[in-house]
Amino acid sequence: MNTSKIVLSLYLVLAVILAQFFAAYLFSKGKTSYRKAFSALVLCISLYLLGYLMIINSNNLEEMIFWNQIQYLGLPFISVLWLMVALLYTKTISSLKIQLSILLFAIPITTFFIRLTNSWHHLMYTRWEVRQFSEWYSLYMERGIWYYVNISYTISCMFLTVIVYLIGYLKHKDGYIRSHFLVFLFASLLPFIGILLVIFTFGDWCIDYSALIMPVSLLIISFGIVRYDFLEIRTLARETIFENNSVGMLVLGPGKKVIDYNRAAEKFFESMNISLNNYSIEEIYAREPRLLEIFQSDSSCGFSLLIDGEERFFEIDVVPLGYSHDSNTRMLKSIRDVTDERKIKEELKILATIDSLSGLNNRAEFMNLARREFDWVKRNNEGISFLIMDLDNFKIINDTFGHAAGDEIIREVGRIIKSSFRKTDIAGRLGGEEFAVVLKNTSLEEARKIAEKFRETVANRKVIYRGQEISFTLSIGVAAIRGYTDEIKDIEDIFKMADDALYEAKANGRNRVVAYH
Repeated sequence: MNTSKIVLSLYLVLAVILAQFFAAYLFSKGKTSYRKAFSALVLCISLYLLGYLMIINSNNLEEMIFWNQIQYLGLPFISVLWLMVALLYTKTISSLKIQLSILLFAIPITTFFIRLTNSWHHLMYTRWEVRQFSEWYSLYMERGIWYYVNISYTISCMFLTVIVYLIGYLKHKDGYIRSHFLVFLFASLLPFIGILLVIFTFGDWCIDYSALIMPVSLLIISFGIVRYDFLEIRTLARETIFENNSVGMLVLGPGKKVIDYNRAAEKFFESMNISLNNYSIEEIYAREPRLLEIFQSDSSCGFSLLIDGEERFFEIDVVPLGYSHDSNTRMLKSIRDVTDERKIKEELKILATIDSLSGLNNRAEFMNLARREFDWVKRNNEGISFLIMDLDNFKIINDTFGHAAGDEIIREVGRIIKSSFRKTDIAGRLGGEEFAVVLKNTSLEEARKIAEKFRETVANRKVIYRGQEISFTLSIGVAAIRGYTDEIKDIEDIFKMADDALYEAKANGRNRVVAYH
């Protein structure tokens, strides 16, 4: 074996090992779409290089044809995967849709099967032979019609890849990002040149220049990974903090123009039938002046939207990216859905303030609201009345029909109170079978009439429990105050007055209203 062949074989062996290493490494680290595509690309390259390594070390035509078939396990997919990596890495597309996948992979998959069945139709290659140059053996293949279809598609993909990286390089002003694109751009140019050399010079020397140049591209990309770390720490940080964040993130540049966004932000705008591109906020919300004002604001704020028939609440936080005096300052806006948090807060508030059985304010919340109202009345010389109510013979009902029946009566009383008093009045369950209501701007006589009407409503109501009809009544004590008096200095004083009136109502036969004079 001559020296040049030994050197080339060692070169390809190292390239295959490097490619296999990167394929495994990137697959283990691959969380983003472009990393997965890059892992598949490197795996296909390794199969392609392995096949060529075995071809140049064979002198048997059948063996060469077999290893050429091994090459075609990866070869048809290299250019389209290279293009996919470019589209995903530059965010030209956010993900690979099914329709786009079918479009991109139609020719490579067809090529794979045509090469597999080439002996039946000879569409890929019409003739094979072994050619010798000095001590060098190579495989010569006379090209069929599908070879030119496939190579045209391959050139188109690689050309588009170069254009995508070039646009990304020219578009971004950030030197760090530009260096990423420059590495990928140069690494993509080399195989593109190799393909052109294969087309125009293969017949003379039968040398696959793409296979010789491809390892150099891998070395350039390896340099980029080590030098710029763009497939490891920084990218992982972007994935975790930006791309995969459940909070929508929008980066605005000069003129409030959208220059970057994550998947959550894209989903948020899609819910409003808005497609995020490099538009300004004015263009995006041209017909929504309220939202335009919110997104133009430099301060954090909250807002609500009706999405799919449900009102959802959002908070926007704003973080300047750069110096405030810089006219090119960018801004990060985070859009956080706080609907569930608000629901939880409301549920916790209900649990803390509402009596679960009657649906009225619990004792603590009722006393807090009543005390606040009492203080306001004293300051403004207004009138206020208190009703304290107690179910008559409630223990007998529990003993006769069971505690579940008693609970149902408590619920019914709560429902009657809610429907019988004004929304501005304050109602609560003090505990057991005792209830209370604060009537705002109501005199003692007015309160007594209201209480009497309520008593009659309750007396005429019946609860059906397990087929049994249960009647129930209540007694009511009424007390009132207007403005400040020396005798009544605290909410507890008027409470005791109403309680004394209730005691009198109970003592006088129950199912009656007594006003404290």
